[in-house]
Amino acid sequence: MAIGATALSVLAYSFCSGTMLLINKLAIHHLGCPTMVSAIQLIAATVWCLGIKYTGCLAVDDFEWAKVKPYLYYVVLFTLGVWTNMKSLEVSNVDTVIVFRACTPLAVAIMDFFFLGRELPGRRSAAALGLLGLGAFGYVASDAQFALAGFAAYYCVTAYFFLICVEMTYGKRITSSVKMATVSGSVMYTNFFAWGPMLAIAASVGELQKFKEVEWTAPGAFYLTLSCVVGTAISYCGWWCRGRVSATTFTLVGVINKVLTVLLNVVIWDKHASPVGLAFLLLCLGGGALYKQAPMRAGAAAAAAATGGRAAADVAVDVEATAPLNASPSAVARSGKGGGGGIELK
Repeated sequence: MAIGATALSVLAYSFCSGTMLLINKLAIHHLGCPTMVSAIQLIAATVWCLGIKYTGCLAVDDFEWAKVKPYLYYVVLFTLGVWTNMKSLEVSNVDTVIVFRACTPLAVAIMDFFFLGRELPGRRSAAALGLLGLGAFGYVASDAQFALAGFAAYYCVTAYFFLICVEMTYGKRITSSVKMATVSGSVMYTNFFAWGPMLAIAASVGELQKFKEVEWTAPGAFYLTLSCVVGTAISYCGWWCRGRVSATTFTLVGVINKVLTVLLNVVIWDKHASPVGLAFLLLCLGGGALYKQAPMRAGAAAAAAATGGRAAADVAVDVEATAPLNASPSAVARSGKGGGGGIELK
């Protein structure tokens, strides 16, 4: 059933996202150079996409200016978002990054209303978002780093918060308006255009020279390689999941799966928040679990249906039941052909 494909996309993205943050933290811990780690991950994903394209293993969209132009805007947000995320991991613990990540639905829910045609959250969802805010406030109040340095301790992660809010919403808009034939096309466009700017950032902050002087160890090489593998997988799973749920739901999926990250972080080392901080962090995640996606507004749904847009499928209609991973969200939503097809309710 099509609803099973949605569940599978959420589970796949959750596994990758739940482990990626910790893997990145470990890679940075052993190697330093967070910007170079990001650039290498982007290059690895680009090589993968070009490899499967030119060997014929999977279909990948060609470069077309009509598609490239909106992705260039997205890549700016994506590159800065990745960079601030990695810098946040360098200067803060994993739990702090998760808490700020958890708060993004507070802003994305409003952006969904203004830019993507959804209703405002209902009372239950508003209460859930309130729990997110309360948990974040409690975490900050109990954080020793905040007590020592005040908001100066959070400058990187605050920039990350604002960037990812805009990135999540614009990313959903791309899947609604830019018609890709494959998920690989979205992955290639994002990574192909992002690795150059990321290397430029690395050069501007002096990381190119610093990376040449890194003393390589087996754990460092292992975590860097693992981060490239999971980073490529999360690109696929992220775009696959993003195209099947709303921007707010996609953001909340990323919040909830951080439970796995928190558990692993506590188990493997002592670089984590206090018990009180962890309790407030879990309150944030509980708020995410209670959230219910707002429906499309009637006017936006009618307009999308008239133009054949992706948002029409969000309201309740046609998605093929056996859509493959490499089929793009927009292509799947447009298909709706008879013969074994199912429906997907969102």
